[in-house]
Amino acid sequence: MTTYFIGKETFNCPLIMEGSWGERDIGTHESTMELYFNDDATGFIEWDIEDVGFEYIGLWFTIDQFGVRTLDEYDGVMCLSDKAVALLRKYDVIVPKDFE
Repeated sequence: MTTYFIGKETFNCPLIMEGSWGERDIGTHESTMELYFNDDATGFIEWDIEDVGFEYIGLWFTIDQFGVRTLDEYDGVMCLSDKAVALLRKYDVIVPKDFE
């Protein structure tokens, strides 16, 4: 399998840590999200959160006959952030409203 770097975004935003125990505000931090596609119908976002850590978001797509990707599923975080949705859409991935 070959992995391709697609693009990245760096931003500052307030973050909330979520778990089965509930949620906790962890403040505003600089973050960088990098989008990668594999040569199959998968991909991932590497989310580097300064002073906090790292998250990996696995992505599964349907790819139509024109090569357009539609997000079908994700894994690794409890909810897909608006920043991740914006990054996917910036690189022409169709993200259904269910993921907002």
